[in-house]
Amino acid sequence: MSTRKTAPEGPFPYPTTPEWAEHLYEAIANTCAAEGFAPVPRQAVLEALAPALGQGEAKRVTELRRNVGRRFLRATAYHVEQRGTDGALLLLNVDLHGAATLPWANNDRTRSEWLHPSPENLARMEELVDQQRAVAEWTMARERAKTAQRALAPTAPRAEKDAAVAAVKNAEDELARAQREFQAREQALGRRRPLPVVRAVVEDGLPLAALTTEEVRAEVAGEVQRYAVEMLQRRARLRSYDLVESLVQEGQRESTVVVLQRTPVVGRDGVRRYIWRGRQVTGNNRGDARLQVLEVVAQQLLTGMPQYLLRLEGEEENRRLVLLGLGEILRRISTLLNTEYADPDRDPEGRAERALRIAQVPARVVVGARTPERLEESLRQLNVHDHLRGQLNYGEMDRSLGLWSTLVKAYQAKGVLGELLAKEVTQGRVRAGDLNEDAIADALVGARALDELAELLPPGDEVSALTLRDVAVRCATVMVFPPVPPRPENLPPGAHLPTGRYWPVVRTALQEASWSQSSTARTDRRTDMWAAVVAQHFSHRGNPLAARGLFSARDVQYGARPDARSLLSLLTACRQGDAEAWEVLVRRHLVPGLINAPEPFVTAGQGSEKGEDRKGVRRTPVNAVQALVYAYTAPPEGVTRELLIAFAEAVLRAPESPAGAGLVPGTFWAPDPHGNPREGTLADKGWFDTTFPKIASSRKRKTAEPPVGASAGEESEKGEESGPTTEQLDEEIPEDALTRMTRLRSDLSSVVDSSKNSVDTAAEQLGVLLAHIEDAVQAREEAGAQKAHPDARILYAEELGEIKKQGMEIARLLDAAALAVMSL
Repeated sequence: MSTRKTAPEGPFPYPTTPEWAEHLYEAIANTCAAEGFAPVPRQAVLEALAPALGQGEAKRVTELRRNVGRRFLRATAYHVEQRGTDGALLLLNVDLHGAATLPWANNDRTRSEWLHPSPENLARMEELVDQQRAVAEWTMARERAKTAQRALAPTAPRAEKDAAVAAVKNAEDELARAQREFQAREQALGRRRPLPVVRAVVEDGLPLAALTTEEVRAEVAGEVQRYAVEMLQRRARLRSYDLVESLVQEGQRESTVVVLQRTPVVGRDGVRRYIWRGRQVTGNNRGDARLQVLEVVAQQLLTGMPQYLLRLEGEEENRRLVLLGLGEILRRISTLLNTEYADPDRDPEGRAERALRIAQVPARVVVGARTPERLEESLRQLNVHDHLRGQLNYGEMDRSLGLWSTLVKAYQAKGVLGELLAKEVTQGRVRAGDLNEDAIADALVGARALDELAELLPPGDEVSALTLRDVAVRCATVMVFPPVPPRPENLPPGAHLPTGRYWPVVRTALQEASWSQSSTARTDRRTDMWAAVVAQHFSHRGNPLAARGLFSARDVQYGARPDARSLLSLLTACRQGDAEAWEVLVRRHLVPGLINAPEPFVTAGQGSEKGEDRKGVRRTPVNAVQALVYAYTAPPEGVTRELLIAFAEAVLRAPESPAGAGLVPGTFWAPDPHGNPREGTLADKGWFDTTFPKIASSRKRKTAEPPVGASAGEESEKGEESGPTTEQLDEEIPEDALTRMTRLRSDLSSVVDSSKNSVDTAAEQLGVLLAHIEDAVQAREEAGAQKAHPDARILYAEELGEIKKQGMEIARLLDAAALAVMSL
């Protein structure tokens, strides 16, 4: 059926008409002749380029010159790359359909994954593809046999049932044999594939500005394309963000280079045909990611798309029909997506909505070459330059700060920066409309002084370097880990959870996957960015990795809300015995100073430092912070509340504290149990680890003892005492039930939080364990090595089983605790 008359309007383009395809080729040929370039073949334009252009695009880039009566490319529609050299290329600047191009197998980023295309390797490749077909055929035979067996009626004769069982058994045996043969063929090729050879297309004895491969069977061409995509995706795992989600959220901004390439194939019927497709010379990963968003399989786009995948409304499904022409494939894709997009009740996460920003993408298509024989070399150099000599890679700290700047501007662009800070940082004391968003944004990214944040300070805080830095940290925390609204009570199970106005901003700016996909990598990435931002407010910048583990996946998903109390209020509450206030003070306000001090107290584990140069003990950042939190309710020997408060105040003041006798600016003497400076004892990591020793993850906190030296009462105004004022008993005075209940209730909140943090840490460590095992398995498969010794695998399995038993015990204890707390 013709979709041109009935196709719905929408953002997804339909192919250029045949008339304008001819006009486009005429303009390219005339322009190349005038510039001294060899043009692309006519069939390349008609079968690969024109179908990929939206209607009207060919008219936009061409013009009819009345003085000569011929068409040319507009001067603004093309440019010359490497002008003045033998490798000069004439590139046409156009917008292509998002599904029009394929990743290029000759990509230098994956060159090591390909074999030399020797005759022997090409022959092995043919055998491998034949064996793939055998595996597929026996897989289908097994499914048919099982279906026939299930279709038998219970009253069927015994002979029929036995025959059905035998047919299933035979199919399974043959499939297993075919799979063993396939593995042998794979091993013969070293689990790689021969690299396809490309050269310039030659017509009438003249080389032209397009590439062609050697003639192969259609199945071989499809396998080469599949393998190329697989290797590309393997390399893409090293990317620090989700490229697919990046294209969904922002579209493709960069203009990539595309070459038109011919693939001669022979079908199963022996008919030879030429397949013309655009290939991504640069932007291979983007080309693959676009196909993923559009749910198009690369090898099917090359060798033929099954009709049932692109069946139009009113069309009968035909499992034997394959669509070969690029124009027909793209026309059907656009028709289906425009139909879906026109539905007012369309799924916001559906294919049409996700592919909207890549309906058309910018590209520079090679349409002319000065020396076509050197076309492949010129394109390969473009590819190498794009990966090795293009934009300089960010350092980790600079990359994080660049992301932070992007995030701040994203909040501004969405108009929610003032709203978020007014609601979460000022707790509604200041209206969003009263905030100077531009000045605050500039201050947060370092373009202005932090004085612009003064209006965000809590009541009672004076404007000082300490308080401004603290409010900047609060802003960074809530912006990197924004709150997500509570789940609505009437939301059905499995439904999409509304993430509010702030979380989508972070997702878009950082190019992350959806809210439901929690991962340690995303947590680490956000934590690294937070650490880099916070470090900018200190003279001495610590290692951002020292913040790893201080935020959990739950903080990423649900947010890390700042406490409403000011620093002064928190310190006052800590002096009065508020354990919760102490934990907030440590985790949200002291951590930046503990990491970024001239003598850092919390480091990134020190795993690679020399023993003689290392201060303190090797411990994770989480352990160091947890030990400081525990010290308030279960103080180690020699630690008092006065010492803790003095240490906290010194850390907060440290960046601005003047240098004392024998001290470096920003450092301070360690406090004694009375909170006074102990001259001669520097507060550094060695002192910190000794005072707050490393704790075991399963360590239970002790009950805090009452402070030593409490006054027994005031002295009588007149006369002398008749006897001693104190008495030392042989036994401790038993604690009455009311006092014990009050104490236990007050400690419960911190105990629950501590247990939660311990379980979060265990879950993250198990995630690291799983990822490590999976990476090891993948590496073994890639190397083609044998499995580890059975005894070693059994030992690992037993150890994992013991861990699982502990997990079951944790679940049992939590069930009992949840039941008991109802009687609290």
